Amino acid sequence: MGKQYISTVSASHAHKSDILGVAITNKYTISISSDGYAHFWDNKQDEVHNPKQFVKSDFINKIGIHHIATYENVLAGSTTKVTLLAFACFDGSIIFKYYVNDDFDTLKQLSIDGFNGGFWVPKFYRNPESKQDYFIATQTKGTTSVNLLNIKEENETIEITIVKSGELPGSNSSFPNSLGVSSTIDKKAAVGYVNGDVLLYDFENLKLIYTFHSTDLVLSHKSKSSSIPRVIEFSPGGTLLAVARDNQAAGSITLYDVKFGENVGTLATPSHSAKTTVGGFAHQGWIMGLSFDEEGKNLASCGFDKCIRVWNLETGEREATINISITDLDNTDHDDHDESVASGVSFIKKGVRGGAGGDSNEGLCVVSFDRGIRWYREAGGI
Repeated sequence: MGKQYISTVSASHAHKSDILGVAITNKYTISISSDGYAHFWDNKQDEVHNPKQFVKSDFINKIGIHHIATYENVLAGSTTKVTLLAFACFDGSIIFKYYVNDDFDTLKQLSIDGFNGGFWVPKFYRNPESKQDYFIATQTKGTTSVNLLNIKEENETIEITIVKSGELPGSNSSFPNSLGVSSTIDKKAAVGYVNGDVLLYDFENLKLIYTFHSTDLVLSHKSKSSSIPRVIEFSPGGTLLAVARDNQAAGSITLYDVKFGENVGTLATPSHSAKTTVGGFAHQGWIMGLSFDEEGKNLASCGFDKCIRVWNLETGEREATINISITDLDNTDHDDHDESVASGVSFIKKGVRGGAGGDSNEGLCVVSFDRGIRWYREAGGI
């Protein structure tokens, strides 16, 4: 293991209930929770500070939020920067909000028809050639909605429209549990289904490209797959697809070559389990989060085993392991049900976080069921 990560700051009791997701924008670390709130934590403070003194809060939905998607772009022919947010709620709705020029005080909710129920995972696609953008969301009925996203500014007013352009068909009416969208010009989306399959699509032409079946090594006596693809992420260059699947009580990570549709390996720690005959698992619990770094050389994963692992994708080896517990936090007074299950992880690009090393070091942010948020930066390089 060749990397070390230093804890910078943390926030205990960051939400009133389990934290279920995290997204990093240039200005804010945004956390979401089953308490129905989104919290916006300021990335630009000194490295050592009290995050709770600089947090903004916004109530989203009384049922709670389970996924968040973000979109940031400077509008063509303008200096106006728009940050668009999509919150997926437990009532099946998606709520859209946006702010401009990194100013939370400009936060507004959009009135977008057609997203009142029946949705699960949202994702944005920002075209790298400044052409057509998209909004994509899996639907509980089994299909995935593909929508055209258009943002323009007229007379100092931001106009945002999301118009449906089609649907990706799905996999034998199975529930689409996870979604990944490539950031490259080839417009690919991958959808994971509870039957174990991951389908790779050309979402512009609504065309199926490849099907990646489960590689579960343990045969289940049940008719349903035990290898649910819980999290999916494309590498920044769009060449790799990382799929985190449940494998009984553990979690596996499989890497696929997007161009040729090949399984190019798995990420695993050594295992002495009698349940598997080859290698081991990436985590000794279900995997809840995946994140590629900016260059696509490393992949971070986290899960029910209360740890974060950083993997070197060239060697397939672990670069670092971070174990979390309530004792990491400034306030260790927690309820019995507060487990330090790592429910989300995100790399933080160089220069996003303030303070020592903020301009030269990548960071990590981890959220967990113990209602804590932890920020780290890679050691060295200051």
